[in-house]
Amino acid sequence: MKLVRVAASGTGFVVDSGGVASVVESTSLVGQFEGVLGDTVGRLFGSGTDSWMPLIAQWPSIRSALTDTVGKVQADLDQGFNRFGARPLDDVVLDPPLPDPGSRIFAAGGNFPAHAAGMASKTEQVASGAQSAPPWGFFVIPGTVVGHGAIVTPPDGTEKLDYEAEVAVVLGGGEHSPGSDQIAVWGYTAWNDFSIRDEALGLRQIDHGPLTWSLTKNFRTGNACGPWLVVDEGDVSDLRIRCLVNGRVRQDGKTSQMQNSFGRMAGHISRYVPIGGGDIILSGTPDGTAMEGGINGPFLQNGDEIGVLVDGISELRNVVRTPIRPAP
Repeated sequence: MKLVRVAASGTGFVVDSGGVASVVESTSLVGQFEGVLGDTVGRLFGSGTDSWMPLIAQWPSIRSALTDTVGKVQADLDQGFNRFGARPLDDVVLDPPLPDPGSRIFAAGGNFPAHAAGMASKTEQVASGAQSAPPWGFFVIPGTVVGHGAIVTPPDGTEKLDYEAEVAVVLGGGEHSPGSDQIAVWGYTAWNDFSIRDEALGLRQIDHGPLTWSLTKNFRTGNACGPWLVVDEGDVSDLRIRCLVNGRVRQDGKTSQMQNSFGRMAGHISRYVPIGGGDIILSGTPDGTAMEGGINGPFLQNGDEIGVLVDGISELRNVVRTPIRPAP
């Protein structure tokens, strides 16, 4: 199942033809939700800002009914009808498919060895180290995340803006067992971790302490995800990740190349912080980022269109706008 958040319209799902149908309207027309279950659907999908956290918690009891609804909408379209009011994906404005506006997002750093090696040669930032070293990373602030089609605008004065194609995994179930590498995956989506590299390249000082890392990763519009969340297809061990800038491939890797799996990341984090259903873990990015080319690397410029492609998900596209300065 592919879930989206349609701006100002609530939760929808994507059918094979590329159409987006409202969950509430579709289930109402199918007529299969009555009584207690009907009330449950109304509570879960009543407005565009509703959290998906209750849906994750109740997923085992509601998944089959929702899957059946998607099948009925698809069959209706295959027969040449559109009685459920599906709209083309490109005709709707999509918000980021985060489980909740306050979702906790844990990002892996230096998690693809080739990327880590390329970065270490250009900056003094910490590299990932040996396989025995613990995972490392940073937090993403949910309010910095935008959806498919959104404009990305870095802070004034930014000179070196980078792209980082990633996979975001949403945990399912209840609280994760502390220290366990075994995870319940509820869904996954494509992610672009836009990163300011000015500080790392010595072009300017952003902060006097560790806040620098957070600011360069969490500026307004600094993260993008979508277009949809693939739900209930839990194998994320070998997903292909690509990044295209103006149609040309810059990155091409697989989650099987991750030094630390999603499970190992969850196991490490959960030793310190309780995590569980609705929490998000980012994969880290493959090699091919602009930073690996040093100060004259192919950093993003005004008007560039960046696409991220992950298996099972339509291309996540975003455009960069000023005030990025032109390359020297």
